[in-house]
Amino acid sequence: MRHTTLFVVVLAVLWIHGPAQADQDRCAEHFPGLDWMTVDTEGPVTVATAGMPTEMATRFAADVTANAILIEREIGGLEGTIACLATPELAPAFSDFAAPGQRLHAGVFGEEKVFVISAVEIRTVDDAIAFGLPHIALSQIAQDLDLEDGYPEPLGSTIAHWYLARYQDRLDRYRSELAVPLFLDDPNPDLRTLEDATPWTLDRRSEPFFYDPQFVASPMGVFVDYATATRGLEVIRDPSQETWGTLENQWRVVLREEFPEGDFGAYWGMAIVAFFLLLASLLAWLKWRQNKLKAQRKATPPADERLFVSGQE
Repeated sequence: MRHTTLFVVVLAVLWIHGPAQADQDRCAEHFPGLDWMTVDTEGPVTVATAGMPTEMATRFAADVTANAILIEREIGGLEGTIACLATPELAPAFSDFAAPGQRLHAGVFGEEKVFVISAVEIRTVDDAIAFGLPHIALSQIAQDLDLEDGYPEPLGSTIAHWYLARYQDRLDRYRSELAVPLFLDDPNPDLRTLEDATPWTLDRRSEPFFYDPQFVASPMGVFVDYATATRGLEVIRDPSQETWGTLENQWRVVLREEFPEGDFGAYWGMAIVAFFLLLASLLAWLKWRQNKLKAQRKATPPADERLFVSGQE
């Protein structure tokens, strides 16, 4: 009986250690030479860290879990993903993937379900997680749909922007920011045709995909928020130009009609834009006027040297 109990305990330890070691090895395959340690998490994404104190690793693991659970519940595709997080001192070497001097702090290996972060800027790690994990989910959706070239762009990144904007709680602010420029871009959206829509399926994301989390925020996630509210989350599994071009044209009409009832109003928005355009024109004119007067100003004649000669020789 004693031997049986010992065997069960050993088997349980090996069973727990086995998956954890496998996750660490997946990080080490891409970035060897670091001491990767698996962090206990609940959810579809496991986390391994290198060089992080326990408190920091636990905090970032919780952020990964929160984002992963939301994404998995809505669109799936994250089960079996590993997130590899390293501190700046032990940062994953992106030199093989980036041009000299280019700052890249996060990477997505979509087909392999591996997500890596170099925590160069601690304050942007959460944003990197919220923007990167959707790309892995979309890569798996593309495989489910038999899309040989992966999920189309810029649609995929716009969906990732939607998740990032929701994580940052900026959808309402972005909606107000977009109203005026979209109106100036096309004041008659009800006359738009499918040919006028943004080419949402023009390109494909490279694999692997690296980015700097400091420069990924975009207000266009508001459009995906409208699309999913109108067609449901299943629309993400319909990455066709006809579907998303039609939705964009409808969204522009709705945004124009809703804007006067928002926080600022259409007329206030137009007035603000007109004010800044007028101010810029005025400053440009003043600069031109200053340069013109400077050019017309007579040159100062040289000083009379006799004034500096002493009367006594």
